[in-house]
Amino acid sequence: MEVMDFNNTIWNLLRDISVNMDSIFRPMYDKHGLTAMQVRILTDVREQEQTIGNLGKNLCVAGANISAMCRKLEKEGFLNRVRDKMDERVVKVHLSEKGESAILDIEDLLTRKFDISLKTESTENINDIIEGLQKLNVLLQKINNSDMSL
Repeated sequence: MEVMDFNNTIWNLLRDISVNMDSIFRPMYDKHGLTAMQVRILTDVREQEQTIGNLGKNLCVAGANISAMCRKLEKEGFLNRVRDKMDERVVKVHLSEKGESAILDIEDLLTRKFDISLKTESTENINDIIEGLQKLNVLLQKINNSDMSL
């Protein structure tokens, strides 16, 4: 396959996947007035209470940006932010009841939405999809890490 054909095929597939994922997830997020990034933040915080700095690193978001997003989520009642008593520069975040409820509802909606379709797919097909995405990711990492200067 030619390089440009490969690039165009990957770009088109990723765009289509992104559009389809957005059309699946957006109604669930919109129901709670949340964006995809806000749901990622809430999900990450739910898995483990953490500092805003660590949260930013985990999600690859700059410190000032993640801090602003967390302030907004706190203002809307989804998160609680607490300054560390030993070091006031450190801010820890955890889910509020509203945040926990929203994430549980989104997870329930996703489970119901995906469960129907996944039951009709073979385990082999699901594993092939995951393996293909993993292979693409490894290839892109190799390309990214190649020492060819531009």
